[in-house]
Amino acid sequence: MRITFNKLTALHILRKWRSSGRTLTADRRSLEPSVVAPGRYWTRRRISACLESVGVSISDVRGRVQVMVPRPGSRIRSRTARNTVYVRGLPETPIIELNSTVRIPCPELLFIELGAIMSPAMQLLAGLELCGRFTRDARDPRDGTTTFGIKPVTTADKIRSYVSAARDLAGLEQSRRVAEWLMDEAWSPQEALLNGLARMPLHELGYELGELQLNPRFIARGSLLSLVDKRSRVPDSLVKDTNVGFNYDGGPHFGEDGSGLSDGGLLDSNAAVNMRKAVVADKRRDRDLLVQGLAVLPVTKEDFYEHGSIDRVMLQAMSLLERTGQRDFSKHRRVLRRPKLAEERQRLIWSLLPGRRGRELSQELAQYEPPEVTIEDYDITFENGKMTITRLCL
Repeated sequence: MRITFNKLTALHILRKWRSSGRTLTADRRSLEPSVVAPGRYWTRRRISACLESVGVSISDVRGRVQVMVPRPGSRIRSRTARNTVYVRGLPETPIIELNSTVRIPCPELLFIELGAIMSPAMQLLAGLELCGRFTRDARDPRDGTTTFGIKPVTTADKIRSYVSAARDLAGLEQSRRVAEWLMDEAWSPQEALLNGLARMPLHELGYELGELQLNPRFIARGSLLSLVDKRSRVPDSLVKDTNVGFNYDGGPHFGEDGSGLSDGGLLDSNAAVNMRKAVVADKRRDRDLLVQGLAVLPVTKEDFYEHGSIDRVMLQAMSLLERTGQRDFSKHRRVLRRPKLAEERQRLIWSLLPGRRGRELSQELAQYEPPEVTIEDYDITFENGKMTITRLCL
């Protein structure tokens, strides 16, 4: 048997693959029809066996598994599978073989596919994951266990190059926009979210600070910053060509079961010692970065959940950038002060966070469809050569 999974099923497989410490082969193949034994048909059991060969249970895959084929006549005839037919538009050799049975799209093609089924913000986070040193839990990406310290499977430049070479693919238009916001070397989902918001343009409910470098290593040499070894202090990000950036401080996590707390709800002695060590380490890091001439703003988990707190952090960053880099953020401030946009941006941030609120808001935003507007909904008048458009009360 041989089968090529794609879209969310491929993302699920890739997350499982990366979390187990395995890397992708550099070899690429062309898209070929899925094959089963002569005289046999694709059944749920056979598809399940293919998934199990890469450590994935079919019961963990939501909905029908998604597969890709090169022509209409090679569709998999099974109620378990949903086919995507790629007759044209694919660059050469877009497929990676995980074993003799299972193939998936290369990460760059997978990124394009996600553009057809994800919002721009969610696609950006997925892209930062592909270019980063972490992977989310395959079964529960929002609240499951994240795997850290792994190798990226692609880079932002590779994705941008691939997107520019692709033609006539679903999701390509959005992917071209989102690819421009991608960055390498995100180390955690929280870093990816913080810096993704900072990079996204204002009209996408981001903050449009410009290009960022994630986890750069710098020291001060005179008035210049230079790359240094792995023992150096590392800010989570810096706005490119500036000394202004961010550090995410998630803080200690004691679990919903209260682990780390005494029966009276207080910290036990070991937890208190570890918490103090973490605070001291953070203060020393902030001090070292300050001495290096870097203005690094700390961002906490609470900032994401508190209404308007990320807005305040980004406004503070803009003030620093204006003082040191001759940049004008007056347009950004006007946008950030608009109550309606601020509310929508906060809802977007909450929808991307772990927990029940994030899950519910994500589902609500995914189902939301703005009402269709026609010219009859508006009263258009002209006076002194100016056109005025007023929405009618419906």
